[in-house]
Amino acid sequence: MLDQSFSLENFNKIFEIENRKGNFETKYYSDKFLDLSNELKKQRKIIKAFKSKGDIAKDDERLLELNEEKKKIEEKKKNELEITLQEYVENVNSKGFKFVFSKFLHEASGKYVYPIGKDASSYFAMKQLQFNINRTFKVKQGNRYLISKQVQSLIKDNFPKIVLRTDIKGFYESVPQERLLNMINDNQLLSPKSKTLIKNLFYSYNVLTDQIKLPVNERKGIPRGAGISAYLAELYMREVDNKIKRLGNVTYYGRYVDDIIVLFTPSWKMSLDDYKNKVEEIISESSLLMNPSKTYPYDLNSDKSLIKIEFLGYVFSIENSEYTGTSISKNKKDRYLSRIEKTIDVFLEQKVFASSEASKLLLHRFNYLTKNTRLHKPKKGLVGIYYSNSLIEKNCKDLEFLDNELHKIIDHKLPSSTYKSLNKKLKEYSFEDGFKNKRFFNINSKKKNIPDLRPDKLKEIKKLDNNFERIISVWK
Repeated sequence: MLDQSFSLENFNKIFEIENRKGNFETKYYSDKFLDLSNELKKQRKIIKAFKSKGDIAKDDERLLELNEEKKKIEEKKKNELEITLQEYVENVNSKGFKFVFSKFLHEASGKYVYPIGKDASSYFAMKQLQFNINRTFKVKQGNRYLISKQVQSLIKDNFPKIVLRTDIKGFYESVPQERLLNMINDNQLLSPKSKTLIKNLFYSYNVLTDQIKLPVNERKGIPRGAGISAYLAELYMREVDNKIKRLGNVTYYGRYVDDIIVLFTPSWKMSLDDYKNKVEEIISESSLLMNPSKTYPYDLNSDKSLIKIEFLGYVFSIENSEYTGTSISKNKKDRYLSRIEKTIDVFLEQKVFASSEASKLLLHRFNYLTKNTRLHKPKKGLVGIYYSNSLIEKNCKDLEFLDNELHKIIDHKLPSSTYKSLNKKLKEYSFEDGFKNKRFFNINSKKKNIPDLRPDKLKEIKKLDNNFERIISVWK
């Protein structure tokens, strides 16, 4: 049976997983643990230096002594970690434990975000809760690339089809809490402790959103920014997904968070509005609303004009019932250019007090934006101009457009009359070159030692432990 307990054994597993990813903050360790970590590093250096002296046998008496001392330090370190984790276990399992949220406006999206407190107990409790829900309900978010690839493939085949593109208005803020909690409480496999933590999580959220005085059946929303929220959203949408898939004539259904696309085999008995209304009815039954400004039904074979279907950062074009290509959406292109502008603006601010480091950081960010990167932590995988846009066609002009706009921004913010060398250097960076030649930027190299030039207040709130976080921090 699945172990859902908030126990030392499970917290140890969480530590091992998250520590390997580089997600574990130094402040979660005790001072004694950190001292032992430093002592262990020194001992390893001593052993390494001793071995480098010459041909040392494995049973060399001095080497055995050094290794034995290393083992003792490792054991002390392990014991100290368990003492620390046990404190978190006892805190999470105490009667008064609950998640505490903060609230701030995310400027890029215009939505309020509710991250949980930065204390270690909340961190471990949330990680264990995510694991419990994921394993109990078997929920996971869709694969963005796979969905986009499938949609492109189906549109390319040129067979008759109706396409409905839509999304859910204010998705996270609209989910009815009572219905979601009933789904959770009705499941006999989820542990009572997990259910209690979820209930308390919604209580804290409702206090922050001024819903605590509302009747239970009127309370809405899942807290954006909480680690568990994506799982809860997927759980709530499961019934909606299944109902739409069972509709007549549906040949494909894809959803990524709140972005939805449905492909139908056309029937002469039904109009475009009939298809839209059927999907809208299912979404409305779940007390959610389709976003009218982002809802578009298309008949790919009857409409002979140019049709552009925007979905998950791509635009799929059809003209005279024939597929004509895939390009990058306007919002995505605007986001690239906005990040370029922000990068230069921050450089101009930072060069006043740290000229050399600000210049290096500027180049690192241009490298990251116009090339590709293999991430190891805190995330794993390939990202970048090619891997984020790999479905576009070879004749797509968007990359050329981005390069032209890149040059305009550089000339405007860093004119050659003042920044001759830097202006020339930055114009060497190219979205088109990074895409077509799959240029790579090694973000993981320790030699880069990318600096953190944020104000001290921000450093106190959030420590950036790796190069990836230091580069992208400017765009958050």
